[in-house]
Amino acid sequence: MAHELFIGVDGGGSRTRARLRDDTGRLLGEADAGPGNARLGDAGHNEVMKACRAAVKAAGLDEGDLAQIHAGFGLAGTQQDVDRQSVLDRSHPFASLAVDTDAYAAYLGAYRGKGGAVLILGTGSCGLAVVHGKRMNVGGWGADVGDDGSGMAIGRLAIRRSLWALEGMAPLTPLAEHVLAVFNHNPQNVVIWAADATPGDYARFAPQVFERAENGDELATGVIEETARDATMLIDRLVALGAPSVAMIGSVFPRLKPWLPERVQPHLVEPEGDAADGAILMAARALQGISSGR
Repeated sequence: MAHELFIGVDGGGSRTRARLRDDTGRLLGEADAGPGNARLGDAGHNEVMKACRAAVKAAGLDEGDLAQIHAGFGLAGTQQDVDRQSVLDRSHPFASLAVDTDAYAAYLGAYRGKGGAVLILGTGSCGLAVVHGKRMNVGGWGADVGDDGSGMAIGRLAIRRSLWALEGMAPLTPLAEHVLAVFNHNPQNVVIWAADATPGDYARFAPQVFERAENGDELATGVIEETARDATMLIDRLVALGAPSVAMIGSVFPRLKPWLPERVQPHLVEPEGDAADGAILMAARALQGISSGR
């Protein structure tokens, strides 16, 4: 008896992961590619499809087999109806395609459809709670107006504070020296770089900021403390919505967690599964006609 095949995609601001399973849950193949945020347009779409094709190849299948696979895309940048629809409007080779946010895919992976909340703190940030079947978003509005508590926010704030330091308005700490050296200590170079910088470009500064903060750098400490306050605000809101727990998602969360206040720590839990498996569940639920509750 032939098995249904499902591929799940977790597309973020720095990395895309695709995973292929059959309907028994057996892992067949997986692969990574570059940034898959839907708002990157063709560039993001190309990375998503690159990851999918590589996962299919890892399973010993070929391009023609894509037509037998049901796909679920959990993508950053699809909070807005227009951006999600732009993904659905593209031609695709799959038997079916379901598209939703990376936060919703992370929620499905974390709780397997049970009630709870997730907070993604990675390149970007986004919170989502599902309580008594009601779906509620917190944040997730992108780098221009949101992404509080994220790697992008850390990098951007570190650059801003380093420029302050260059102009005598903040301490010229080792972090400031490191950041300014990237731009040859010239603010004009920062402006030129920022014109084309992606959220991932900003987020690449985050590991250095954490390292410096953990070693007592005054400027770095201020950046991480501000980031922790923003993350705490998101956690508080998810809990206030009635979520029994908040699953920690994303590369920034493990390093930021020690900086969060003690009162929020009991609410934080490890997810049962990840967003790629959540996207597979999303594809399976869509095939069964189960609504995402948007």
